[in-house]
This record gives sequence, C-alpha cells and structure tokens, in this order.
Amino acid sequence: MHPSRPSRSSRPAPLRRTLLSAALTAVALLGAATVPAAADGNQGQDRGRSGAHRTAYYLALGDSLAAGYQSTPGGGHVVGRGYAQDLAGTLGARAAAEGRPFEFTDLGCPGETTGTMADGGCPYPHSFSGSQLAAAVAWLRAHRNDETLVTIDIGANDVQRCAAGGSLDLPCALKGIDQVRTGLDRILGELRAAAGPRTRIVGMDLYDPFLAVWTTGAQGRATATASVPLAGALNAVIGAVDARHGVPTANVAGAFSTYSFFPSVPLGGQQVPLNVARVLQWTNMARGDIHANDAGYRVIADAFLAELPRQYPR
Repeated sequence: MHPSRPSRSSRPAPLRRTLLSAALTAVALLGAATVPAAADGNQGQDRGRSGAHRTAYYLALGDSLAAGYQSTPGGGHVVGRGYAQDLAGTLGARAAAEGRPFEFTDLGCPGETTGTMADGGCPYPHSFSGSQLAAAVAWLRAHRNDETLVTIDIGANDVQRCAAGGSLDLPCALKGIDQVRTGLDRILGELRAAAGPRTRIVGMDLYDPFLAVWTTGAQGRATATASVPLAGALNAVIGAVDARHGVPTANVAGAFSTYSFFPSVPLGGQQVPLNVARVLQWTNMARGDIHANDAGYRVIADAFLAELPRQYPR
C-alpha cells in the first residue's frame, strides 16, 4: 500500500480505493525507517554472550503498512507510526524485562510492489540503496547467529495500475495477481536462504477497506458485499505462498472481522455490519485513506503477536 506521491504532504490517490478490489476480482476469476542494521558496526557483537544477554532483533519489511504510513486530518501524512512500531514496543519491553538488549530496523517503503522490493525502485524516499530485498538479505546474513523476527506485508500495490480511472482491466489484474504469487515466492525464498536458524519470518493477510462503502447507499452495499468473498480468495493466495516457505500468516483479516456481516452493531447513529464497523473504526477510510489508523495498527500488531511464542523474545 502506498501514498499517491512521494511528497510528505500528499494524500493517497482515489485510485488506491480500488486496489484491493482489482486484485481480489482477479484472484476469484483465477480459481494490502531506519538504516539497515547490517550497515552498522555492531554486527555479531553478541555472539559470544549467553542467551539471556544476547540482543534480540526485529526487522520489518514491506510497503506503506510496514512503514507505518497514515494520513492526518489536515491533509498530510506521517510515517513511522504503525504496526511495526507497536510490535517493536511490545517486544522491546519484553526483552528489557529479561535484561536483554533489543534492536528494531524498519525497511518498509510506501509504494513498494513485489517487483520493486526484489529489484529496486521504491517510489517513496527510503533508507536503503538498491532494493529492499537486497538490503534485507544483507541484514539477515549479518545476523545469521542472532535471534531475529522478520515481519512482511507486500503485494497489494502490484495490481494498482489495473484500476486506472476506477475501472478494472481484467488481463492486467490477472497478470498482477500472478506477479504477486511469483514475486512473493521469490522474496520469501531469498529471505529464507539468508536467514539463520534462530530467525522467525511472519507474513500477514489483508483487511478489506472497501467494506466502508457500505454506508454510501444501495450500490455501496452491493460492492461491499461482493468484496468480501474476493478478499478471502486473495488472502488464501497469500497464505498458500507463505505456507510454502514455512511462514505463518498473521490473521489480520480475521482480527478486522472481515468476513463477518453479522451481527449488526451501532456506529454513527446507524446499525452496520460488524466488518463494516471495524474498517470504519480502524482505518482512515472515512477520509478516503485505506491505511490503518492508530487503533487499527495496534490490532495488526496483536495479530502478529498471536503468531509468536507467548513470551517471545526470551
């Protein structure tokens, strides 16, 4: 997921609102920063220490969600205020309670696709040279003997070009979904090859921001209803690729009640389905921004935590 322009005062383009819908339709027809630690001078400094005192590391990878992008009410945006920061806060506190150092590196880049992640060209200012994948691989090789968590969300932006003008270019969407499947497979394969035996990699599936159009009238309700089974199809593809590489998938869709039209709950003076309420409460879709807000990012962080051992890191 990404903003419409690299400018720090820009907002996501309306085109983004159809991004997931385009990807999901295609799937249904087929069958969402800091300098890399590898560059610092402290690599491997804990390898002679006992487990209780070794540094625990967290590397966040992906697009705008990983980067912690969200719009602000005045029309601008911020980065670095998302699930990765929330997750780092929780893991850092756990490490501190055990007397362990903790280091967090975020390479997430708004606008990243599977292609730009692998080959370079992220359109947003970023901390690494070359590609995000190359930076991540170098980081992981430098930390092969360390206890490391890697989180990743990537792929939604691969199909954005297929929704120009608000209409779906089906051949383009089919090609985009195939790029997600093969691109994510390549990315996870290279990350796995570079990772050490104490590295955990966790992916995530997607919430459905287009549920928000439920409140716009009869056509909106029809669009929202149709988007949910398609969201399930896309998330199944993400989960299948993750599973192929032994990567658990954080159940973000489930945490957002994406598939639950019942029960109806009160919101803004009306009754709406639970999944609609969750999207309107936990994203900035009320102002046309598909990114999570602070509450939504906390929900995503908790979905990742659910895939980790209860006391991780320890």
